Amino acid sequence: MQALIGRLVPVVLRHLDAYAEVVSEDAREATAFVARRLILLLIAGACAFVALLMFCAWLVILAWDTPWRAWTAAALVILFGGVAVALAWPALRGRAGQDALFFHRIRNELSRDRELIARAFDGDEKGRNGIEQRVD
Repeated sequence: MQALIGRLVPVVLRHLDAYAEVVSEDAREATAFVARRLILLLIAGACAFVALLMFCAWLVILAWDTPWRAWTAAALVILFGGVAVALAWPALRGRAGQDALFFHRIRNELSRDRELIARAFDGDEKGRNGIEQRVD
């Protein structure tokens, strides 16, 4: 039993090292993806905010000396509230395939390892694709 454990420890440690490497690659890739998207969204959001402020000021200037001044402000509040709800709704509810966006490599490696461990304990030497694979 000690000899078996002595042979398995280096293998398990190498396997854990490989997992750490795959996780770090996935994390770097996810960080770069999120950073690029965040920078672009921040720039677009700032530009849209300035344009929106200018549009609101233009509407208020047009309606300032008319009896529609209060209605214009109320319409802007309702419009912005509706846009905020419409934009927040998809972000706040969960998506079905959202978990598949990040760390796909480590998920694949874990599923392969689970399959190998299950086959090793069950004595089955065929994989999912029907090809014989020996687990030693």
